[in-house]
Amino acid sequence: MILTLVGTGTGVPSRHRNPACVLIKSGNKRLVFDSGPGTLRTLLRFGVDCFNVDFLFYTHFHMDHVSDLGAMLFAAKIPPVIRKKDLVVYGPKGLKGYYDKLRELYKNTLSSDAYKLTLEEIENTSLEIEGLKISTMTLKHHGGGMGYRIVSPEGKVIVYSGDTGYCDEIVELSKEADLCIMECSFPDEMKMDGHLTPLDVGRIASRADVKKVVLVHMYPICDQYDLLTPCRKEFNGEVMLGKDLTEFEI
Repeated sequence: MILTLVGTGTGVPSRHRNPACVLIKSGNKRLVFDSGPGTLRTLLRFGVDCFNVDFLFYTHFHMDHVSDLGAMLFAAKIPPVIRKKDLVVYGPKGLKGYYDKLRELYKNTLSSDAYKLTLEEIENTSLEIEGLKISTMTLKHHGGGMGYRIVSPEGKVIVYSGDTGYCDEIVELSKEADLCIMECSFPDEMKMDGHLTPLDVGRIASRADVKKVVLVHMYPICDQYDLLTPCRKEFNGEVMLGKDLTEFEI
């Protein structure tokens, strides 16, 4: 698997961080996790567009994570090139209702007869896709959030937290992960409910015996703080700041 950090930022604009998105390439399949504003344009750098994404996964329905879903469906049906490959979209409870609201707002500009669109709500469940075992768990976030655990056929484990506060569920989801993409929204001096700080991330990674942690979903204020030192006070493994366009081979 090759994982790419497409966006490591948030809903507050940053000059060097796009909003939330992670791309995983496994074999010839492309899996996109979250798609904040600007995702479609950034994905083009990696040869991924609205025509060849195979699967979309969402952690929750805040704008900085989901806004480009509608943009992708809209772009996929504009001539002269239109999408013909079927598309499956996964997410927590409420995904189908969210899509219905998009359809209500944008009418027939999102739907297409050229391909089949399937919406699957998979909160707190497990499934297998193209040899990947994917499990989800509800986490502690405003209005609900869902994390993903992806296991390759070789047994390598990637965890993507989405947005979450400190909770036992994120520890369980992250158990012995090879690579954990973990939100770290604010420095410890600005602890916010429903989000993690460096100390939180360190404690989770230590309890879960994670091999490597990459911090993402950092608000611009984080640029003024050292996030790694407090994280390393709790976690002895490898930890690094995520940067847009960084790739990891797992």
